[in-house]
Amino acid sequence: MVDSVNNPAMIRAALPNEIRLLPQIENAADRRFARVGLQLVVDMPGHSIAALEHGRRAQLLWVGVSPRGHVVGFALMEIKRDAVLVEQLSVLDRWQGRGLGSALLERCAETAHARGHESLYLTTYRDVAWNKPFYERRGFTEVTRAALNRTLREVLLSEVRHGHPVWRRAVMKR
Repeated sequence: MVDSVNNPAMIRAALPNEIRLLPQIENAADRRFARVGLQLVVDMPGHSIAALEHGRRAQLLWVGVSPRGHVVGFALMEIKRDAVLVEQLSVLDRWQGRGLGSALLERCAETAHARGHESLYLTTYRDVAWNKPFYERRGFTEVTRAALNRTLREVLLSEVRHGHPVWRRAVMKR
């Protein structure tokens, strides 16, 4: 049985020696997108070691660990001008449904608030069952395209340039 993820030891800052594990976790978690016709997500490389290390040094990288201390998920945040975003949330399949993703999101929200930001943003697929509905259940709401500020429009356009279909993407706010 897994201990409650409300245990603070389950979510913590990433350690330097754990950075190399995170692209593997991201790639493994992304494999499920192939089942819903989004092979492009599977084919994209995971975040670079440099980007993850930057997140760690900026105290914007959190890991979820198993009761035995193994890293099984992570959340990477990014601050872009006037927006704080969850850049990546990945949890290994066999650890999903145990509250780690929710706990990682809570840590991101706490971090954003502690740094003086009222809102936390993310982008996700609106028509994938474990994406938009997951975030909605955790207090996120979709931001209309008309309400996007310059920073969020740039984030969305960058995703489109990387191959994500714009009509399937949602920008969400909490």
